Amino acid sequence: MRTAKLMTLALGAGLAAGCGDNDNNDFAVNSCTGVTGTCQEIKASDGSAALLTAANSIEANTTLVLGAGTFKMTDALTIRTKGAHLIGQGMDKTTLDFGSTTTQTNGVDAVGDGFLIQDLTVLDVKKDGIRVESTNGVVFRRIRATWTAEASMTNGAYGIYPVKSQNVLVENSEAHNASDAGLYVGQCQHVIVRNNLVSGNVAGLEIENTEYADVYGNEATNNTGGIIVFDLPGNPIVGRDIRVRDNKIHDNNHVNFASGGTVAVIPVGTGTFAMASRRVEITGNTYANNNSFDISLISGLVVEQDLTKWELPTATVVGKYDDLGLIPGTASATITNFRSENILVSGNHHSGSGTKPDHDDPKMLGLLLDTIFANDPIDSVLYDAALEHGFDSTVVATNTNDNHMCVGGNTEGTFATLNLLSQNMPPGTLFAPFRPAKPFAPFDCVALNDGAVAEVVLP
Repeated sequence: MRTAKLMTLALGAGLAAGCGDNDNNDFAVNSCTGVTGTCQEIKASDGSAALLTAANSIEANTTLVLGAGTFKMTDALTIRTKGAHLIGQGMDKTTLDFGSTTTQTNGVDAVGDGFLIQDLTVLDVKKDGIRVESTNGVVFRRIRATWTAEASMTNGAYGIYPVKSQNVLVENSEAHNASDAGLYVGQCQHVIVRNNLVSGNVAGLEIENTEYADVYGNEATNNTGGIIVFDLPGNPIVGRDIRVRDNKIHDNNHVNFASGGTVAVIPVGTGTFAMASRRVEITGNTYANNNSFDISLISGLVVEQDLTKWELPTATVVGKYDDLGLIPGTASATITNFRSENILVSGNHHSGSGTKPDHDDPKMLGLLLDTIFANDPIDSVLYDAALEHGFDSTVVATNTNDNHMCVGGNTEGTFATLNLLSQNMPPGTLFAPFRPAKPFAPFDCVALNDGAVAEVVLP
C-alpha cells in the first residue's frame, strides 16, 4: 500500500512526497490524501487514453497521480494550465513510453506557472522528452528522460528541457542518450540544477543563454561533452552569473552522434567549455579521463565569425545586461554577446585527461591541439585568447589578460592559451601555445573583477 502525502507550495517552488512500500505494484485508492487542490488518480491499467483525457481537461492547481507500470502513449501529454503537478511512483516504477507514437511530438509538453513533474520515466520520445516553456516556477524531481537506442541520430534532441522560464529547479534526475543535450536549460532566469546524472548524450548538461544559474552536485559521464555553458547569437537573454561547482565530470568520450547544430562540433572527450560567456565560476569540480580537454574558455567567434549575427537590439533584451560592458554592435542601439570574459576557474581536480584529442570534430580543434602540443598531454585549462591585444608563446610580459580570465587558484591543474583565431589548420601558420608556470601570470587573478557570483535563491 502506498500513500502519497503531498504539500503544494507557492508557484511550484517545492513539493514533498512521502511513500511507503508498494507490495502490489500499484497505488492505494487514498493516494490523493493530503493533496491541496484537485487530485486525480490514474492507474497504468487505465491506459494512455485516460491519462491524455485527464491532461487535456486539466484545471488549474490539479495533481495527476500516476500508478506504477507503463503507460503506452499514443500522443504528447500536453498541459496548459497553472499549478499542474504530474506525479508517478518512482522513475523505476512509472514509465510513459512514447515509442509507438507515429508523429514527431514532444513527450510531456507543459506551459503554465507552478508546474511540477516527479517520480517517473519518459521513454523514447520522437522530439523532446520533457519540455516546459514560458513558465514561472518549474520543478523536475526524480525523473528520467531516456531513449532505448544508444548513439542514434534519430533519438530526440533534448531529454529534460526547461526553456524561456523562470525559477527553475532540476534535481535528483537522470538524462540519457539524447542526440543533442540530455539536460538542457535555455533562455531561463534563476535556475538550480543539482544532484543529477547525465550520460550517453552528445552534451550531458547544457546551460545556454541563461542568467543566474547554480549547477552543482551533478555527475556527467560518457557524453561527448560533459557540462557546457554558452550563448548563441540572436537569443534575447545574455548569459551571465553561472556557477558550475562541485560536479564530477569524467570519461566524456562518447562518439558525437548529433545530426547538426552547435553540439555537432563538440570534440569527443570534452569536459567543460564556456563559450560567449561572462561572470562564470568553474570551481571545485573533479575532472578525469576526458580525452580532449577538461576546461576550455572560448569566444563565440569560434563557431560564428559574422559579428552582425551577434547583434541584439537593446529594446529586445530580456534581463539585466547594462552592467556587463558588452561590446556595441554596428547597428544603432545594439549590443553583442560573442565575447567570453570575466571567468573564474579555481580549485578543480584534474587527472588523466587530454591524452587523446578528437581528430574528427568538424572544427578540427582536436587535431589542432594534438599538433601544437606535439603529442604532449593537453593542459587542464585552455583559453583561446580571442580579442587579447597581446600574445606570445614564450614572453610572459607580452601576453595580456584584457578579458579577465582568472585561473590563479586552479593550482592542481595546468594552463595554456592558444591564440586560436590566428591558427590556420590545415595547413598553414601555427602558433605554439603559451604555457605559463603556476600561478599562470598574467592570468593569475583569483576573483571576478566585480564581485563573486551570488547564490541563486528560488521562491
